[in-house]
Amino acid sequence: MRVMAPVRSAAEVAPLCEAGADELYCGVAPSWWEERYGGAWASRRDPRAAGVADLGELDRIVSLAGNRPVHVALNAARYPDGAVGELAEFGRHLLREHGVSALIVADLELILTLTDQGLGPRLHVSSLATVTNGSAAAFFRELGASRVILPRHLTLPEIRACLVPGLEYEVFLLNDGCVFEEGLCATTHALGPFCLGDGPGTEGVGARALEEYELWKWTLSNCGCRTSRGYPLAPCGLCALPAFRRMGITSLKVVGREASPERKRASVDLAARAVRLAEAGGEPDEIREAVVALRGARSLCDGAHGCYYPGVWHRGGRGAPGAVPC
Repeated sequence: MRVMAPVRSAAEVAPLCEAGADELYCGVAPSWWEERYGGAWASRRDPRAAGVADLGELDRIVSLAGNRPVHVALNAARYPDGAVGELAEFGRHLLREHGVSALIVADLELILTLTDQGLGPRLHVSSLATVTNGSAAAFFRELGASRVILPRHLTLPEIRACLVPGLEYEVFLLNDGCVFEEGLCATTHALGPFCLGDGPGTEGVGARALEEYELWKWTLSNCGCRTSRGYPLAPCGLCALPAFRRMGITSLKVVGREASPERKRASVDLAARAVRLAEAGGEPDEIREAVVALRGARSLCDGAHGCYYPGVWHRGGRGAPGAVPC
C-alpha cells in the first residue's frame, strides 16, 4: 500500500517524501485555460487555492520527487463545449514532456478521448466518475484505464464488490468529507460550500439531533481545520488499513491540495505511521490506539464521527465489535 500525498509547490516535495509519501498528486491548468474558458476549472479544485502555479513549477516537483510518481488531476466533472480536445492535448503534453506518471480524469468524454489515443495505461479514473460497482470498474478496465479511485462514501463491503482483476485501486484515507456523493453533485464551491449551511427544514428538530448534525457538518469540513498535538482533525479511514491490505488496495489518498504545507506533512506522517503498523500485521484496534496516542481526540473515534468506514470496530460507535466486514 502506498501513501498518495497532495502537493502544490516544489518546496513541499522533500517534507512530504520525508514524512512517508510514496506518490504525489497535484493540479495544473494550461496557461491559456482561463482566457478561453473563464471560471471553469480544469480540475475539481480551485486553481488559485490548490493548483500548481505553472509548468515550470511542475517540472521542479517531478524532478524533486525522484522515483516517486507524480499524477496530475484533470478531473472536473464536466467541461465547456470545445474544451475536451484541447485538454486532452495538454494531458498528452504533460505525460510526454513533463515526466507526469498518470492523469486523474473524471469526465467520460475526456476519458474516451485519451483512451482512444492509447493513453489508458496512464489514466486513473477519478472518484468523481463515481465507480460504485464491479461492472463500472470493468467498463473502465476495458477502455484501458490502469487505476480506479473509489468514491469516499463506499463502505468496506461495497469497496470489495468493486474489485475486479486487472486494475489498481485507490481509496480515501485522510481529510475532507462531503455532504453529497461528490461525483453526482452538480454544484460548485466557487461561491462557497452552501451544502454545509443550514437551510429550511430544521424547525422542530430536537436539540440532541441538531447537536449531532452540527458535529457531523463540522467533521466533514475538516473539523474547522483544527489540529491536535500537531496532527489534523478530519475524516479518517486509518482503522480500515488492515482491510485494505487484505483487499490488495494499491494507493491511499491523503486529501488536501489546498491545505497548508504543515497540515499536509502532518497528515502524511500520520498516514505513513498507520500504514507501517498495518503492513506489520496490526489490526484496527491497535492502529486506532496508536493514532489516538499520537493525535488525541478519542471522542471522534468513539462515536465514529470522523470515520470514512464506520463498519470497522469502534468502541461505543456505530460499528459493532468484531472482524472488519470485508
